[in-house]
Amino acid sequence: MRSVDEDCAHHVISEINGALGDIGFTISGQAWTYWHPGPGPSPDYLDNNRGHDWAASTGRAMASNLVHAARALNAMPLPAPPS
Repeated sequence: MRSVDEDCAHHVISEINGALGDIGFTISGQAWTYWHPGPGPSPDYLDNNRGHDWAASTGRAMASNLVHAARALNAMPLPAPPS
């Protein structure tokens, strides 16, 4: 079950991705990651190991997707939109 904090993180991510897409950025899949320790006061990321495996694997997926999207765009750039 997702918490309210996690839902808020997803909402903020979707708003940022939507805004970037609106102004012409290409957003690859899984182009984000975050660390969510749960509701209430929590330790800092470096203070415990909870969620580190998920954050690391999601970060690797994000980096891989971003690199592949950048390579594809470099090989075949999108033209500027018509004025």
